[in-house]
Amino acid sequence: MASSKYQAALEQAEDDAKMDMSPMIDMVFLLLIFFMVASRMVTVRVDPAIKPPVADQSVKPKNVKGRIVFNVYAKGAGGESKYTTSDGSKTVTLEEITNRVQKFADSMEQSGTEASLLLRAHKDAEVSDIKKVAKAAAEGGINKVIFGAFKTGK
Repeated sequence: MASSKYQAALEQAEDDAKMDMSPMIDMVFLLLIFFMVASRMVTVRVDPAIKPPVADQSVKPKNVKGRIVFNVYAKGAGGESKYTTSDGSKTVTLEEITNRVQKFADSMEQSGTEASLLLRAHKDAEVSDIKKVAKAAAEGGINKVIFGAFKTGK
């Protein structure tokens, strides 16, 4: 009788401890789906009508968070300047730029991100128009300006 108990104890000791991995795999997939749904894709739609100038020393910034984008066009036949939102879908005035920048800067300040202005100007746009947009952004609370340019092959 003692030998059968001893033999049963040895049989149980020889069995390797096994762990069921299916709950852990389920949890990994749930976390993956959660982060895919909860995350926000950072995409900047740009207006293809804007042809930025070429700069030899241009550098592509690594951080794209906290940017508001405005386009400056070359003066048209009527001699008027045109400013639009990032994708060119809405024309804005300098006052609207100031208001939009102010709201954007406030939201970025609440999230703890430094706000900046990405200024995409057409290569034929006048410097005075670019200065007006930069001044309107400064009045709205953003002093960091990034200029969009193509890098040369040099």
